[in-house]
Amino acid sequence: MREDSPEADGSAQTGRSAAASANAYYALARALDRPDRWPDNLEDLLRESFAILDVETEPLVKSLIEGARDRQALAVEHARLFLGPFEIQAAPWASSYLDPEGQLMGPYSRYAAEAYAEAGLAPGDGPTDAPDHVTHEMEFMYFLAFQEATEKDGLWRQRQERFWRQHLGRWLPSFADTLADAGSDSAFYGALARLTRAFCDREAHRLGQGVKGD
Repeated sequence: MREDSPEADGSAQTGRSAAASANAYYALARALDRPDRWPDNLEDLLRESFAILDVETEPLVKSLIEGARDRQALAVEHARLFLGPFEIQAAPWASSYLDPEGQLMGPYSRYAAEAYAEAGLAPGDGPTDAPDHVTHEMEFMYFLAFQEATEKDGLWRQRQERFWRQHLGRWLPSFADTLADAGSDSAFYGALARLTRAFCDREAHRLGQGVKGD
């Protein structure tokens, strides 16, 4: 295939799109993690990751960065939204949205764990959250999209499409909507919810499936 052929142009564009998605998945995973585990360069990571996406996200990223400055207050808000202690406002597990009984470590957790293993990822050492936690699933999609962008092997694209169609795309939009309602008083989490929802729409288009949760 010639480098200047239409096929080569299409392949290069697909690779760039996958790389942009990989960066966005990584940035969102970091932002959804506990504030005490944020990287020091979170603001730059968010700004740079979403600047190259082919969707209009600049106002949301600006609100997100401005809202990220008080990490101590955000640690309290993160606990209220995702941990409880009395009622979790925005459950961060796929099982909470896909399992009729909301059972953690059930079939949807197993599906995620099996997808990770099939792609060659082993469980990490030490205690961790359920495999279907939103940060784990976004990190997985980051890995798959990064591999697509760098390895030029269609298998990585197929894995993304399958995981989005059968799993992540079925619940991430609903999670974003729930977070938007529960975190509406927080500039950071309100913007993060809307940014995640906009990215869901973008990914549904990239991976060839209409977004769920409308």
